[in-house]
Order: sequence, then C-alpha cells, then structure tokens
Amino acid sequence: MSAATWAGRLGLVVGGMLLGVLGAEVLGRIVQPDASADLLFNSPDSSPQGLYVVDHTRMLTPRPGFSGQVRSPGYSVSLRINDHGLRGPADAPSGQPQWLAVGDSFTMAVQVDEGDTFAAQLGQQAGAWVWNGGVDGYSTWQALSRYEALDSTLPIERVVLTFFLGNDLQDNVRFPHVVKGARSLPEGADIPRQPTPPLEAFLLRRSRLYAHWRVWSRRTALVSGTDPDRERWRQELVLFSDSGQRELKRLLPQTREALRRLQQATRQRGDELIVAVAPPAFVVEPDRAEATFEVVGLDPSTAALDAPRQAVLSVLRELDIAACDLTEPLRGASAAYFVYDGHWTVEGHTIVAETLSQCLSSR
Repeated sequence: MSAATWAGRLGLVVGGMLLGVLGAEVLGRIVQPDASADLLFNSPDSSPQGLYVVDHTRMLTPRPGFSGQVRSPGYSVSLRINDHGLRGPADAPSGQPQWLAVGDSFTMAVQVDEGDTFAAQLGQQAGAWVWNGGVDGYSTWQALSRYEALDSTLPIERVVLTFFLGNDLQDNVRFPHVVKGARSLPEGADIPRQPTPPLEAFLLRRSRLYAHWRVWSRRTALVSGTDPDRERWRQELVLFSDSGQRELKRLLPQTREALRRLQQATRQRGDELIVAVAPPAFVVEPDRAEATFEVVGLDPSTAALDAPRQAVLSVLRELDIAACDLTEPLRGASAAYFVYDGHWTVEGHTIVAETLSQCLSSR
C-alpha cells in the first residue's frame, strides 16, 4: 500500500475522531448536567493566576492594577482591579454619593461584566457610585476590615454587605484560624495555587463535554468518600437540615459579633449599613437541593432550607441592622444562578439590585 493511501486513511480516521468529539461536545451543550453541578464543577479552579496576593490582616486581597480574563462554562468576562484593590475603574464620577459593597464572591461577581453586577446596577438606580469591594471567599470579619481600610481613603456614605448563607456562618468561625496560615507567607506574595495543566485549563474554560465528565467524576469521589472536600461541604450543608440546627446555633455567636462590630464601625464613621441576605442556589431552586444533599450523604427529606436565613435575619433584627432578604425575589426568577457556577447570572444581579433599591427606598 502506498504512502499516499496510508495518509488518506489516516486522515479519514482522524477526521472521523474529530467529528465524533465535535458531536459529543454539541450533545454536551444540549444535555442538562447534574442538578448539583454548581457544587461539583468547582469553577474557582478556572480563575486567573495572579489575581490575589497575601494579606496578613485579611488573608488575601486583590492585586491592585490586575487585569485578566475569567472564563468558565456560561461566561467569559474581562476583569480589572483598580489602585484601591477594587473591581472597576480607578475614579468615581464627581458629584455622586459614594457607597461601598463588601462581601464575598457574590459581591465581586467575576461571572458577569462590571456594569452588570448588582453594585453597578444599584448605583445607576440610586444615583450613587457603588465601589465593588467584594473578594472571593471573604467572611464578615474580612469585609469589616476591608471597609475600615477603604473608608480612610474614600468618602463612603453607605455600606452594603452581602451575607452569603451558603458558607459565611462557617467562614466567620474559621477566619481567625486560617489567617494565621497567611502570616507564614510573605506579605504581597502571590497566593499559592496548584498549577493546572494547559490542556485541562483549556477544557475547564471551554468544553461542556469536559464539564459533564468533571461533574460525574467529582460526584463519584464525593459519594464514595474519597474526596477531601466532602466533610467541609457536609458541614456547610448540614445547617440546611433538621440535624444541623444545634450546629447552626453554635455558629451564630461569631456571626453576631462580626455583624455587631461592623455596625459599630459604620456608626462611628457616620455611615449607613444594610445587609443583603443571600441564599445559595439550592435554596432558591429546590430541585437542586436533593442532588446536593445526596452528594455529601445528607437525607434530602430532612431539609430545612430556610433555617439559616431565619437565624441570620433574627440576629440582624436583634442588632437593629437594616436587612434586605433576597430569597423570595430570587425564587421568582427563571434563571438567577449559573448552572456550573452557582453564582448569580445577569438576571440574578438585576433582581438583587432592584430588591436592594426597594429595601433602601423603604427606609
């Protein structure tokens, strides 16, 4: 057989394989993923290198001047960090009151464009400039420290804290312990991260077929008990079940103290505080709850999905802190959360901005 014949057959084989992969990728974009895909996919693995540096006070902080691209199934977003370490431009428009949004990844919102975040939309609706001070993974303690630092350089008049019910209760207990680990690293150094192989990084950001496989693989590991994150996730999810109510009560004092300290700090500086109470996706979309509970070995029939929300709202009432409950407005949305990510879509951010605007106007 001639070389040309071999080359032709090889080309047919390779072409057939490529068409097969392309067909599978198309199918992967049609087939609905596991209902707990937002938990299992672990989208933070696709975040850009160099975004965060070590901070001995707050564990980590965005790198001033950073710019990059955030890409994952469902979105591709340009990200910039200004000289204040805040997402967005360096300067506020003159003549507008300046507010500050603090909290975790739901505030920073790298899943949507700058102008689509609830902070930007709220500012447009209220005729104010809202600085985006959110940082992935921040607890209330870190949000407090960030506010105190920024208030010394920016003329902030109002603070909007996003309290994420999915893990802020645990993070408020963990923070004093985990920040000690950051102090063993040089201040300002890149946050250490396990490098992602180039092919995996490419697939992680672009392939729905790979996303399906990743979700299936992670679910298998979690159900079998071999995934090291299983216990941490179980501790977070158990608060949303009947069996976790004692643990919920145990965690509340640290959150209460962090909120009290934030209230005290804003009052001393003459600023107004409002807390947006934000639910995880499986609370807003209960069809996700059963799959999410089963992943970590919890019985879905014991779900008490509103228990953490009611507990935190009770603390806010006790402290006389203005609260804005986002749960019911988000439940009325068609697609408020990304499928593979679990953070708010543009629709979700629009609902949050409108709800916050209503809460503030009713005060």
